[in-house]
Amino acid sequence: MSIAEKMHFRMMSLVHETLYGLFRDPYEPLEAAGLRPGQKVLEVGCGPGFFTIPAARIVGDEGSVHALDITPLAVNRVEQKIEAARVTNVKTVLADAARTGLPDESFDLIFVFGFGHTAGNREKIRSELHRLLKPRGVLATERLLWPPGEFFEPLKQQGEIHQFRKVG
Repeated sequence: MSIAEKMHFRMMSLVHETLYGLFRDPYEPLEAAGLRPGQKVLEVGCGPGFFTIPAARIVGDEGSVHALDITPLAVNRVEQKIEAARVTNVKTVLADAARTGLPDESFDLIFVFGFGHTAGNREKIRSELHRLLKPRGVLATERLLWPPGEFFEPLKQQGEIHQFRKVG
């Protein structure tokens, strides 16, 4: 990892772990996304984990959260938060969102918050997220990151959170 990438992550962590929490309640967008007790959930682009522990608390012991990021520093930071919060229903995943290596149809809901700045082939990411969702599963995004395309149809919008239903 380059010095620039490390600095970028540290700046993002500063914003998420100090400033972001002053102005934002992580539970509001997670509830708008449709997280419910017992769900199997994938968080794409978890970063330093602003939403991870709250998501784990919403889905409860009967549910689970997979926190995915391509950055090792992000995954390490989330692992520290998991340990400090003593949650047992979160698993971290170090992977590219376009090639996660996770099993087909594993998740009831996938949420993608704060991922708009990420470069990469969005069509491959959409395809991968479609593969990972259970039939009729829900993809929730903050703002309208991507048009639904062939993989998803609009379901509901609450504020800046958009829900899409898996097609096919």
